[in-house]
Amino acid sequence: MKKKVLILLVVAILAVAPAMAASSRGTSSDGSFGIGLNLGTNTGVGMKFGMGKFDIIANIGLDAFHIGSNGVGLGGDVGFNYEVYDIDVKGPHHIPVTVGLFVPMGFFFGEQFAMNLGVALVAGIEYQIPDLPLAFYLRLGGGIDLQVTNQWTLGGLFTGAIGALWMFE
Repeated sequence: MKKKVLILLVVAILAVAPAMAASSRGTSSDGSFGIGLNLGTNTGVGMKFGMGKFDIIANIGLDAFHIGSNGVGLGGDVGFNYEVYDIDVKGPHHIPVTVGLFVPMGFFFGEQFAMNLGVALVAGIEYQIPDLPLAFYLRLGGGIDLQVTNQWTLGGLFTGAIGALWMFE
């Protein structure tokens, strides 16, 4: 089982590595920062650190799949996006299509403590309103997840988010 997980991680890294080697054209301004609302598998604060075509993404909030009457779940995602295609709508409007690698984490506090740690390949689209520092995004992905309670279980995971960010240059 451990070999299968290691092989999946290596394949995921090799699938994304060529995109990281390409030249940067500038989806996000280098050094830009965005903060806003993230709704999805973890609902809370979304952040984006822009570095051209390559962006670092982080989300912190309530873990939507681990909220119940017996406790609360806190979640966080950290990862990166890379622009693989740009849909040119007209004029200054464009919609970057991105792929990335995320590390979703979750902690459940209740009658029994539980945590999960995963790796997910994520695809998404973004749109920033021209001449306004407001950006919107949609991201969907899947991967593998290690859940730790009184026993360790390995399974699949789904991640999804829709959000809005206020961008700072």
